[in-house]
Amino acid sequence: MSAEKENEELLTHIEVKKVLEESMEKPSVIYTGPEEDGGRRQREGEAELQEEPEEDPLQVLSFEKRATMDHVSNFLRIQDNAKSMIAELIKIERVSDVHAFKIAEIMPRDETELRPVFAKDRFTLTPEELKQILDIIDSHRD
Repeated sequence: MSAEKENEELLTHIEVKKVLEESMEKPSVIYTGPEEDGGRRQREGEAELQEEPEEDPLQVLSFEKRATMDHVSNFLRIQDNAKSMIAELIKIERVSDVHAFKIAEIMPRDETELRPVFAKDRFTLTPEELKQILDIIDSHRD
């Protein structure tokens, strides 16, 4: 797949947030019929169900949707700080663009959260380099 085609298929954080907000209006459970719904829905022609109290839409979300919404909201909040942080991180010799973007995305708090970003590389960062990266992250954290 070419780089242009791959970029066309990726969504921005704003687009993901919009999709999630639209999905909040849709049910999280697919209706499979009266035999599997435990009698919650009534057959056609019977009396209407009593109205249920309205629930908070964020409480109704599944775990995955709630976690995604939190991640997107947090990333949009720090987006401006992320640009300057990425610029600083790239100045470090062993930190590539990919590393810098991943670090900005996960915002690690300590060395154990930072090391997996560099796990596939054939080098290990020195404790001084790790501390320098964490200091940059902390300076851009809200």
